[in-house]
Amino acid sequence: MDQSGGVATIDTVDLADQDAPEALDRALRKDGFVQLVGHGLPTDVANSLWAATEEFFALPFATKAKYVVDDAAANRGYRQRGSEALSYSLGAASPPDLFESFNSGHDDRAGRHRLIQATPWPTEAPTFAQATRRYLDAMADLARRLDQMIGDIIGIDDLAGRSTAGPDTMACIRYERLDDEAAPAPGQKRMGAHSDYTTFTILRADPVPGLEILGSDGWKPIVPDADALLLNVGDLLAMWTDDAWPSTVHRVPLHGDGTDPVLRRSVAYFHYPDLDVAIEPLPVFRRPDSTYRSVTVADHLGARLIGPKRHAPSAGTSTLSDRTI
Repeated sequence: MDQSGGVATIDTVDLADQDAPEALDRALRKDGFVQLVGHGLPTDVANSLWAATEEFFALPFATKAKYVVDDAAANRGYRQRGSEALSYSLGAASPPDLFESFNSGHDDRAGRHRLIQATPWPTEAPTFAQATRRYLDAMADLARRLDQMIGDIIGIDDLAGRSTAGPDTMACIRYERLDDEAAPAPGQKRMGAHSDYTTFTILRADPVPGLEILGSDGWKPIVPDADALLLNVGDLLAMWTDDAWPSTVHRVPLHGDGTDPVLRRSVAYFHYPDLDVAIEPLPVFRRPDSTYRSVTVADHLGARLIGPKRHAPSAGTSTLSDRTI
C-alpha cells in the first residue's frame, strides 16, 4: 500500500475476476485491508440506505434517544456522540468519540443470546427500517460469498456454513462538524483507534478524508473510490491466521482546525461466525511463539464489546501484537 499526496493507495480486488482469491490473499497479508469492486451491491439498495439514514439522523435528539438500548452487550439502537470511546478496546484511555450511529441486525436471529437482540426500529423515520433491512440482506449475501472465498484460502471448508446465525451487526455512522462544536479535547477523535472483533468488516463510506489505518510504517489516510467497498480483517481472522492476516487497526481522527470534512457517513457491516465457534490458530498458520489460545466467538465479542461503551479497558484477547497506537 503506497502513499501518494498524503493519501494511501489502496489495493483493489475485483471479486468478479478469476484471480480474486490470490489477489485477496496478497492484499490482506499487508495491512489486513483491501478495497472491493465487482461486489454486486445494487446501487439502489446503497443509495436508499444513504437517504434513509439522513431521515433518521435529522430527527430531534429527544426522538433518537428513545431508541437507545441500555444493555451494553446488545449493540443495537441509537448511540449518541460521546457514548463510546473505542480506543479502550485496545486498552488506551481517551476522551469520548464524536460520532453518532444506529446499530441494527438480523432480527430473525434475535433471542438466542444476549449478544443478539432485536433492533428497536424507529417509527418516526418511515423508510429507515425497510432500507436498512434490504442493505442487511445484501451484506449477508456478500458476506456468504466472501466466507466461501476466504474459507478456501485459509483452509476452513465450512466457514460459510458456520457463519449463518452469528451476531452480525450493521452500524450506520455519522460524523458531522456542528456549528457550535467546541474544540476537541486533547486526544479526542471522531472515532478512536480500534480493531474490529469480527471475521471481517465490510464498509461503505463517503469518498472523503477521515479514515486512517495503522500500517507497518504508521498511520495511512484512506479515501475510498466512489461505489467501492472496503474490507478489513477482524480479530477472528487474525487469530485463525496467527496474524498472517493482521486485524486492521483503524481510526477517524479529529484535527479541529477546520480541515475535517463537515460531513462523513459510513455503513459498517460487522460479520461473525456463529457464537459457539471456537477460534485458534490453524495448524498451517500457527507459529511456535503464538500467544493465541482457543476462545469462542461469544467469549471474545463479549469481552471486547463492553469496555468502550463504559469508557473502561476491554478484557479478552488483543490482536494489537507489537503495534502501538
